[in-house]
Amino acid sequence: MSLTLQVGGVQYDSFVSASVEIRLDALSNLFSFELSSKDGRPLPFLGGEAAQVFVDGERVLTGYIERVTASVDDTSHSVNVAGRDRTSDLVDSTLDSFSDLVAPISLKTIIERTIKNIGSRLSVIDQANPTDFNPAEDLASPEPGDNAFGFIEKLARKRQVMLTSNGDGNVVITRGSGTVIPGAALIHQVDNRGNNVMSSEVEYDLSDRFRTYKSPSQLNLVPLDQAGDTTIESIVDQGSADEARAIDTEVRAGRQMVLAAESSFSDGQAQKRAEWERNIRKARAAVYSAVVDGYRNQVGQLWDVNQVVRVLDDYAGLNAMMLVNSVAFGLTEDEGSTTTLSLVRRNAYSLALAEPSDEDEGIGLTTQGEDPEEGEE
Repeated sequence: MSLTLQVGGVQYDSFVSASVEIRLDALSNLFSFELSSKDGRPLPFLGGEAAQVFVDGERVLTGYIERVTASVDDTSHSVNVAGRDRTSDLVDSTLDSFSDLVAPISLKTIIERTIKNIGSRLSVIDQANPTDFNPAEDLASPEPGDNAFGFIEKLARKRQVMLTSNGDGNVVITRGSGTVIPGAALIHQVDNRGNNVMSSEVEYDLSDRFRTYKSPSQLNLVPLDQAGDTTIESIVDQGSADEARAIDTEVRAGRQMVLAAESSFSDGQAQKRAEWERNIRKARAAVYSAVVDGYRNQVGQLWDVNQVVRVLDDYAGLNAMMLVNSVAFGLTEDEGSTTTLSLVRRNAYSLALAEPSDEDEGIGLTTQGEDPEEGEE
């Protein structure tokens, strides 16, 4: 098992420690490697170098070294190099003005033109195919100085999709796949010789969840001229009707979130936006983390994000199918090769909250709860 950093065609694999983190809910992924040398050779890196990270020979990250820290004495020196994948340019850059975003237009096209605006050559892979932005509802127009990622991310939220990256460092438009990996499981049971979990942690945090989510908005007045006859009521009342809200029945009454509109919404879009916010917060309120030995699951694949695996953990009280939200491959002298996984509800990042399976057990993961105040919303 190996974690390898490749820079300028040269592979480095002798490290005091190393880590690379891949996240489903983040655009840019991270890596960090610490090297130690006793022969007095100069630093191999100065920062800015293109780099690739390989786990067991499979490329998982393509990016750049951004930070180099050296500690030197008379007999040895250690060097820590850290960086992010290529999508970090989108995260950091701000936009110049551009006006070629004329609806109807797809989110993929908007991202491609945003990338062109900052002078990057990133590619965009669309795995979700969200609905195009249309003239009657959406005219995307960034302001000079707007953050590039902030601009496209607010439009992604409007279409209930996520922006992440792949091993090539390109932008991926995606949703929670729900893809089950047969045979892959995280097992932490009493007297089970098949256990693969070295340590685990489960957290239930309801502080960011609300009972009622409302998504008020109104149609954009500029494109209404292209949309035909529209009543005054339909203009000012978009999103204010009862259907433009989502209820989390597991949360007590008296907790409400009114969402600030990222841009103009129709009634249908406002409803989906409210449901998306409810589902995201519900999913992130229950997080299971586990550390396993090695980098591969029981079927020989590298652990990966956006996959559903079975969690059997007696100590955490879980028997559930859960979605892998992040994977951190690590290497240390003390623990060797390990993978830390963070998992959320299997229906995270989807609009439909499925009913729990009879097989699933786990507080905060499957409990629908009583709703004594049903009908008061």
